[in-house]
Amino acid sequence: NLSDRFQGSFVAINCAAIPFDLIESELFGHEKGAFTGANARGKPGLIEQANGGTLLLDEISELNLELQAKLLHFLESDEIYRVGSIKPRKVNTRFIVATNSDLLELTELNKFRSDLYYRINVAQIEMPPLRERQSDILLLAKFYIEKFNLKFNKSISKLSTTAENFLLSSQWPGNIRELRNYMERAMLLVSGNEITVDDFISQKTQQANSVNRKV
Repeated sequence: NLSDRFQGSFVAINCAAIPFDLIESELFGHEKGAFTGANARGKPGLIEQANGGTLLLDEISELNLELQAKLLHFLESDEIYRVGSIKPRKVNTRFIVATNSDLLELTELNKFRSDLYYRINVAQIEMPPLRERQSDILLLAKFYIEKFNLKFNKSISKLSTTAENFLLSSQWPGNIRELRNYMERAMLLVSGNEITVDDFISQKTQQANSVNRKV
C-alpha cells in the first residue's frame, strides 16, 4: 500500500503449474506465428502485463536453466524478448519470488543458476510453519468462517472455546492448506451456528481410519 507501484497490476504465476513448453511464452509473451497455436496477433507475457506493478513468481526453483538465464537478462537490463521476436521491449516490473526449496543448495547441485540466486537474493522473508505462528491460527480460522459463510450461504458466528483450543494445539503439518480444509469440512457439516471441537475430532478420526486402511 505504501509502494509507488500500488496502482499497478499484481500478477502471480506458479512456475510448477505451467507445462514446460508453455512457460516461456507465458512469461515473456510471443509474436504472431511464433509457434503452432500462437495467438494470431501475438500476446504480451506476464512480465509485460505486470509493467509498472509487481509479478510474483511462485516456486521459482521449477524454472529450467535456460529460462533462468532469460530471467536474469531481464533483471539486469529491464528488457525482454517475446518468443519469435528480435526486438527488445523495455519493461519496468518488480519481482517477488517464492519457493519451498533451498535455492542455495540447488545452486550447489547445478540445478539453479548461482548468478540468478545472488541477483534475486536482495531481501528475504522467511515464512515459518503455521505451528510456529499460533497468533495467526485463530485469525485465519475466523477469516475462513467468513469466506465459507458466503460460499455455502451459512451464518456460522464463532468457534467454541474447545474448538479454538483444538486448533491452537494442532501441529498442522500441511500448514495453511490443512487448516483451510479443516475449516471447509467443518463449515459444510456443522448444523448449528457454532463450530465445536466435535466437528474437528470427527475429521481426525476419519483421517486415522484412512491411514489404518492403507497400512
